[in-house]
Amino acid sequence: MKAVKMLLLVALFALMPIQSAFASGTKTLDSYIPMDDVFYDHWALEEMTDLINADIIDGYLDEENNMYVMPNDNITRAQFVKIIVSALGLTSNGPGKTFTDVKQNHWYTDSIRIASDLGIISGNQGKFYPNDNITRAEITKIIVLSFEKTVNFQNTNSKVFTDVDPKSWAYEYIRKASSAAIVNGNGSHFNPTKNATRAEAMVMIHRALQKEQSALPNDADLTAFLKDHITRENSLAETNSLNELAALYNENGTGYYLIEALMMMEWPLQEEDMEVTYQIDDENLNLQVLQKSNSFATVEATGMKVSIVIKSPDFNMDMREDMDGIYHLKKDLASGEWKIYNYLPSFDEEEFIAENL
Repeated sequence: MKAVKMLLLVALFALMPIQSAFASGTKTLDSYIPMDDVFYDHWALEEMTDLINADIIDGYLDEENNMYVMPNDNITRAQFVKIIVSALGLTSNGPGKTFTDVKQNHWYTDSIRIASDLGIISGNQGKFYPNDNITRAEITKIIVLSFEKTVNFQNTNSKVFTDVDPKSWAYEYIRKASSAAIVNGNGSHFNPTKNATRAEAMVMIHRALQKEQSALPNDADLTAFLKDHITRENSLAETNSLNELAALYNENGTGYYLIEALMMMEWPLQEEDMEVTYQIDDENLNLQVLQKSNSFATVEATGMKVSIVIKSPDFNMDMREDMDGIYHLKKDLASGEWKIYNYLPSFDEEEFIAENL
């Protein structure tokens, strides 16, 4: 997780008492920091981290507020449907199908209603089997049906899997997902009847979200939004306008970026007899869109520099640093507005901390 950019900004001003930036019930930073032993060496690390930071998926919090992703565990049919409905912001006013084994007023009830009403799921003989583990073939079908209007599944360059029978109900869905590089399998095998792991499900969803190309945002709109945010952020930081800065983060931030920013603002870094001088130079700020899909974008920021000098009886720091980095954006599906959900600095954080703090 990356906290250095906020540390740079927090170091710019005295943290006087301000109204708490956190709303009741808001997630904490613990919700974004997996504690699984296998997580940080996992083959799906990048995709899982991105979905967690964007609030697409949640881990499990234990009694001590430690979060676990459990990437190698199986995922149930109800869990996967809930993630898909949430990730795509799907809504429906229809009643959906009636499944005799779907409880009313349960955590999965509305997601199953929406998905069945939209034709994404159908069940079998009046049942949905919400607590059964979902197979790789079943996940693939749901993804193709969920993304068929926004992802190009017409590419003929699909893999041939020797364990997928052309007469199988899953064949066409697997072929389509393979043609869009949403599924890759393992060599010539897809293992369609194998229970999917949480990591496999997350990777398929992540790939599909990045493949949505039917309504791409303009580069100019993305960079204009981000430039406005960065310059306002710098101006408010330089003038110690902390409540306004918190409002800016609530306006333009979401997910990990928002929670980290608000948490860092509440750290009391300023001490008595501490002298802080600083300057942010964003005149040469340059923004370049590196990647985009319908609802996600990656933008590189370069050319901005910060100079900070802190003097106190117990602590001194003289720091000059390029503030180059990568911003990750997502479109809020309710409002249509773009939000920042993560920032990754381009410099080496451990080296920076060792040299400056």
